[in-house]
Amino acid sequence: MTTNASNRTLKYGTNVVIGTILFFAVLVAINFFAVKSRTRVDLTRGKQYTISEATRKILASLKDRVNVTVYATMQETPPDWTEQRNQLFDLLQEYRIASRGKVHFTFKDPSADPKIEEEAQRKGIREQTMQKVGTTELSLKAGYLGFVVDYKGKTETVAALRPEQSVEYQLTRAINKAAQVNVPTVGIMAPAGNPFFGEQGKYELVPRYLEEEGYKTQNIEASKPNLKDVDLLMIFEPEDLSEEALYKIDQYVMNGGKLFVAASGVNINPQMGRATTKVPNINSILEFYGMRINGDLLEDWGKALPRLYRTQRGLVRAPDPFFVAVTDLNTTSVITKDLSALITIYPSSVSTSAHGTSASLEVLARTSPLTRRQESFFTLEPEKLRKPSKQDCDTYNICMMVQGRLESRFATVEPPVLTNDDGTTRAVLASEVKRESDPKATVIVYSCPLSFHNEVISPTSDGVINALFLLNVADALTRGGEMISLRSKQAQNAVLRPDITPAEAITAQVLAIGGVPVALIIMGLARFYFNRLKRLRYREIYGS
Repeated sequence: MTTNASNRTLKYGTNVVIGTILFFAVLVAINFFAVKSRTRVDLTRGKQYTISEATRKILASLKDRVNVTVYATMQETPPDWTEQRNQLFDLLQEYRIASRGKVHFTFKDPSADPKIEEEAQRKGIREQTMQKVGTTELSLKAGYLGFVVDYKGKTETVAALRPEQSVEYQLTRAINKAAQVNVPTVGIMAPAGNPFFGEQGKYELVPRYLEEEGYKTQNIEASKPNLKDVDLLMIFEPEDLSEEALYKIDQYVMNGGKLFVAASGVNINPQMGRATTKVPNINSILEFYGMRINGDLLEDWGKALPRLYRTQRGLVRAPDPFFVAVTDLNTTSVITKDLSALITIYPSSVSTSAHGTSASLEVLARTSPLTRRQESFFTLEPEKLRKPSKQDCDTYNICMMVQGRLESRFATVEPPVLTNDDGTTRAVLASEVKRESDPKATVIVYSCPLSFHNEVISPTSDGVINALFLLNVADALTRGGEMISLRSKQAQNAVLRPDITPAEAITAQVLAIGGVPVALIIMGLARFYFNRLKRLRYREIYGS
């Protein structure tokens, strides 16, 4: 009997050891395949841990290998640096899987090796100052956190990760630029500065922002616009255009082109405190598309931004109704739904035209209900204005978009004589004029060109959000809007979605914190009761 008991003990012990080894083998296998698949449930508000569809499309379209070399300080980094570095590592692992192995990456620490530091600086990675806050002191340390993307000999460098932008956005943008997956051409027609007098153009930051996003930009001359290879035409503050220029712009739209016009209906002279009505003649073609820019000036007292005024008693801070944060944005349009506000300066209004249109027309942005409209007589000095009563106020549109089949002005007007490249002229035959547009044609009119001046959309200005609006316009009209949601996914602490129920939140916490221990306990209890039942059964068969 003693021998049988010893055999049973040895058998039970062997089973326990084998079972434990198999259990840990299963855990290792599950962990291995989980790491390989990178599958996870993302319950955060902005889907912080889910790569976007735009990223997946770009990665799926890669034709060759992409090498990403990350230069990152690995030791003694502040929490925000460590978080961004870890996010970049996790994203690159997911990119490698989503691209089916085409994305390869390497991490190098310039702080650990002078040769790597020299290599990083040679490739354009910028040394930064890390701020580490301790319990008793504040310390500063130099560090690196940037990367270089290489695709078939073409490189794109992100000198330093920007904390205000999501890591995924910066990484995907760099890969897209290096791989040249989708590179539309944006034509820009804007007043140029006078280099002879040292005058800089007012809209020079616009092409710079677009080129950073991977667009090609092309300067379009107002006198003789060449729109042959342009995917999107952006016109800022147009002067009176010639009939030939208007005809070429109109026929560009008729052929399914995309047009963005930023123009005011008044001529502003803030230094003299004067304004005069001056509606640009591009209105003559816009009215046939169903929209028009009005010769007025809007005071928005509901969303006026505070400014400093110089008075006899010193500087006084008060709201300026000509400097407005427009927050009534179209929440269903991909262009504006993720924006918080647009900064407008001396805006006019945009309205539907008397001609009308059968195409789809929608408002993208409008002022608050506390807006007064100035016409004919203009007062630009806000300190001389008084807040109007609600009866004198209304809501006005400042940005509208039309899509679909549009009618050409030159369907009823004789086309102009065109100038050839060699200087000769030719008459346009009536049969050459396209009178109705391709249904893909899209026109957006924005009534405040000052919103896109260099000093307004500079990275250090609050008006930089206007630059995001322009990028959204370009993405929506040329790329289908695939990068907009990715751009709007700002780098922020991951927060659970507001619609998460308490039960879902508790379940997520239990799974994340106590999932493995609870599973071990449950399996241990199950095995304990199983062995107990087994022993009882053996007692009945063999006795004690």
